[in-house]
Amino acid sequence: MKKPLLLFLSLLFLSGCQRPKGFTLKKVTSYHSPSPKWETTTSISEKELFDILDQPYTYLGSGNHTYAFVSQDGLYVMKFFKQKHMRTQGLFLSSEKLKKRAQEREESYVSYKIAYEHLKEETGTIYLHLNKTDHIGMTLTLIDQEKNPTQINLDEMEFLIQKKGVLAFEHLGNLIRKKAYDEMFHAVTSLLQVVAKRNQKGIYDKDLQFFKNFGFLGNHAIEIDIGEFKWGEEVPNVYEELTRLSYQIREFVREEAPDFAPKVESMMNKEISKYR
Repeated sequence: MKKPLLLFLSLLFLSGCQRPKGFTLKKVTSYHSPSPKWETTTSISEKELFDILDQPYTYLGSGNHTYAFVSQDGLYVMKFFKQKHMRTQGLFLSSEKLKKRAQEREESYVSYKIAYEHLKEETGTIYLHLNKTDHIGMTLTLIDQEKNPTQINLDEMEFLIQKKGVLAFEHLGNLIRKKAYDEMFHAVTSLLQVVAKRNQKGIYDKDLQFFKNFGFLGNHAIEIDIGEFKWGEEVPNVYEELTRLSYQIREFVREEAPDFAPKVESMMNKEISKYR
């Protein structure tokens, strides 16, 4: 009888020690001290910010770097940074692991700051908070994936706010189903142009994926996944980057509207040829 009892107790102990899946407040709480390098200048008024924050936000999903929550009015997405791979506090961390975590935080926060300071229109980013502060003075209600409310002090959190767009493949799919081909042409052109604008500013997206990176505000394209931006030598020429994106769009349209695909391809080729 002892062995089954021991097995049961072991399983019970292990199940109690398992980390909860999905979002928890602990996973987005950091212990980093404020740094001048992460300071940003707010481009919206206090009233605008209050109106955006004066409502609950409900769990929307999880990305590589963030947990996302959508506002009650459906207009905004708030993203909290996953701190697990950024923490440099704790026992038993080797110097190599500390260095890797510090580098991951540096690269991620640089990317968000690039988006906020140089790509507001192209990303729909309207607020960025990378340092702990004392001026927001608001407690926000988050509704987690289990529908449980959690209260958070925004001054203590690191987060960003973007306008909420419709995912690109959903938007284009809807236009195809409605046979709104003129709008479809405009939407695809907007996708190519938003990438061209970003590229011409000397900014490179290391993770250029049509299916998860892009969304639409109305029929205007934005990049919604903004955690992989970089300045510098890795930036390909704009023709190369647009061609790579066009392949992904072409495959989507061929699958969703094969009869219409040749016209979309012709239009994309004409648009991309401007950047040869």
